[in-house]
Amino acid sequence: MVISPHYEWARAFISRLPDAFDTQGELIYQKRNVVRRICYGGEEWVVKRYKTPHLIQRLAYTFWRKGKAERAYLFAHRLLALGVDTPEGIAYIERRRGGLLADSYFLSRYVPYPALFEPLNETEQFDHRLADSFARFLIGLHEKGILHGDLNLDNVMYHTDADGALRFSLIDTNRSHFKPSLTRAECLDNLKRISHRRDLLHYIIRSYARQRGWDEADATSAVDDALDRFERRRAWKREVKAHPWYLLYGMFKSR
Repeated sequence: MVISPHYEWARAFISRLPDAFDTQGELIYQKRNVVRRICYGGEEWVVKRYKTPHLIQRLAYTFWRKGKAERAYLFAHRLLALGVDTPEGIAYIERRRGGLLADSYFLSRYVPYPALFEPLNETEQFDHRLADSFARFLIGLHEKGILHGDLNLDNVMYHTDADGALRFSLIDTNRSHFKPSLTRAECLDNLKRISHRRDLLHYIIRSYARQRGWDEADATSAVDDALDRFERRRAWKREVKAHPWYLLYGMFKSR
């Protein structure tokens, strides 16, 4: 267990969270991972329990690679240091079974902002000012060498500050990458998962390209191609998971 120095006062409570997780606070998300909102010490926190990894992942996270909770904690602090808004990391907890990583938890401050998904993706006439501001935010990320590993509209929160400016905050950052600089190809590829709604995606890409002085048509075509490849790969993975013998069948069928 690692706790931010600012939250040492809550060590006893945090250390008990894994055992009490299912009864704490309010359940706000439950799919592959489980997220709960809790109140403690007059503050609102979010606790995320990651899905138990399979054996190969358990080996990797134990011996060769940092686990998801640890990366989420470290990346939260790194993003804030780079001037990118994200919920402050409070702590992460890893528990082992048989010497291998089994369960992990990440604690952060609760951010009461809505995600971009509904006002952009779910609105027929989406807010162009919001989309343009989001594109400008993405440029700022890329100019700082940041690639969010799951850049979709559910993982970007937004609000309007006291001066009327739109502000954005990143969540689910454990798969992010940090580089000294990014190529044009890396930047555009990173945008492919923003939305599967093509008219919205095209608008954001054109705005992004225009603000960077890049060719809008070329940028849109590059992101379209990247999204096509991503969607084909995802469909293939779903087919394999639904039919375990699909690959073996395909091998014999092709002969």
